[in-house]
Amino acid sequence: MRFMNVQHHYQLLLRRSIGQLINIAQGHYRNVDSQVTQIEQLQALVTEKEEIIAAREETIYHREDQINKSDAMITQRNTIIEFLQEQIHDLILEVDDAHAQINELQQQPMPPATPAPKEEEDPEEIEGVSGIDSEHGDRVISPHHSSSGSQSSVGNLDDF
Repeated sequence: MRFMNVQHHYQLLLRRSIGQLINIAQGHYRNVDSQVTQIEQLQALVTEKEEIIAAREETIYHREDQINKSDAMITQRNTIIEFLQEQIHDLILEVDDAHAQINELQQQPMPPATPAPKEEEDPEEIEGVSGIDSEHGDRVISPHHSSSGSQSSVGNLDDF
């Protein structure tokens, strides 16, 4: 009987220990399962963050490319600006030279506006004019009238 009591007590302790062991194992299982779920969520979050990082890196590379292109354009435009500034400087020097020449010409004495009266020459002695050339006898040739034009065309701007 004592053996049976000890056996019974042993069986009760064994069941209780196995129950506790099962509860502990189930607790560990739930804990591990929860940790696996957290790990999976963290992995999904890491993957999402990696995609965001990859997209941002692509944006950065694209912007760096745009910056490099802009730098090249700026360098090219600066070169053009320097070239144009040199041309402007050269033109300013030419304009200054032209102004100096104009001032120099303006300061020189002006020749008289009307030529001094010459001795009257015989119409036959005037170069290119002879008695044969004239149909109406000896005409006086005006310095303002061309011998090739008619009198009706004097003052007519169409001849010019």
